[in-house]
Amino acid sequence: MARLDGKNILMIIPKDYYEEQELEIPLKKFRAEGADVRIASSKLKEAIGMKTGRVMPDLMVVDAMEGITGDSYVTSGKGTRQVLGVFHGVVVIGGTGARKYLWTDKLVRLLLSDRHNSNMVVAGIGQGVPTLGIAGLVQNIEVAAPQDKHTLPELDKAAAILADEKMVVHDRIITAVGAEAAEEFAEAVIEAVMKTSKR
Repeated sequence: MARLDGKNILMIIPKDYYEEQELEIPLKKFRAEGADVRIASSKLKEAIGMKTGRVMPDLMVVDAMEGITGDSYVTSGKGTRQVLGVFHGVVVIGGTGARKYLWTDKLVRLLLSDRHNSNMVVAGIGQGVPTLGIAGLVQNIEVAAPQDKHTLPELDKAAAILADEKMVVHDRIITAVGAEAAEEFAEAVIEAVMKTSKR
């Protein structure tokens, strides 16, 4: 049996300039383990990657919020479909677009703190990591993140402790520096999501 059968994972990407490998490597691994993976963004339009990637989100972040409160129906360009149950894991993907579109997104913040408070897994990779800080989830805990002039001040404001490792797992919060840690990051998310209760 696949390790993530019956589990739902939400991957949040910036509406443009997402980091392709940070999305594609974990996405492939989650699906291979049987997870129902949905990609969410602030707009239901094709997102453009930092290199040549393009991906169409499955739903908007606002619709993912509704999925949390139980079963809900989402209407998109493809007709109406049901979002079943809850997300056992929420993964925030980086890229330069994360600074512009995710760090300031109140809905993403709410979604992350709701999932964390519900004993589910929250994770950030690359420039997606400060989003967890802005959601108030990494205060006084070690995180792995890119050490650049944009990320460092945000993590400082969030009172996070910067680790030297490429990836850090703290209870149900998983952070990684970027694409070079995508494989181990995906594995850590899989293991954490496996332990979440089904709902």
